[in-house]
Amino acid sequence: MGLANCPECGKLYVENAAGICPECYRKQEDDAEKVVEYLRDVDKATLEEIHQATGVKHKIILRLLHSGRIMGTAISYPCETCGTLIDQGRLCDKCSKNILEQMKPEERKQEQEPQSPTIKTRSRMYGNLEKDHFK
Repeated sequence: MGLANCPECGKLYVENAAGICPECYRKQEDDAEKVVEYLRDVDKATLEEIHQATGVKHKIILRLLHSGRIMGTAISYPCETCGTLIDQGRLCDKCSKNILEQMKPEERKQEQEPQSPTIKTRSRMYGNLEKDHFK
């Protein structure tokens, strides 16, 4: 274990699994409790509504969502690419499809390239080793 600066407050701390200093970890846990308490009373909420009601930072609410600590309620938050409100994952369907479309030409290009040029190199290398070995 080494020393690191906390990404939240900048203080020096002994590295741990949380990746933040103990003080910020406690604050983050308090924030998580605020969000959970708020969501017990609400069926649907947006990221902004949760922020306004609890005062918890957007990035902390998103971290709780993505880590699976908040479940069971419909929470809308923006797509990481275009900002459209979504309720699961990190990207909306449109952006996901766009990424997949961009990847398809790359896959085709890899299929057209020769399989593995290292196979020939390896066979030559092993061939040379065998000749040297039997001298």
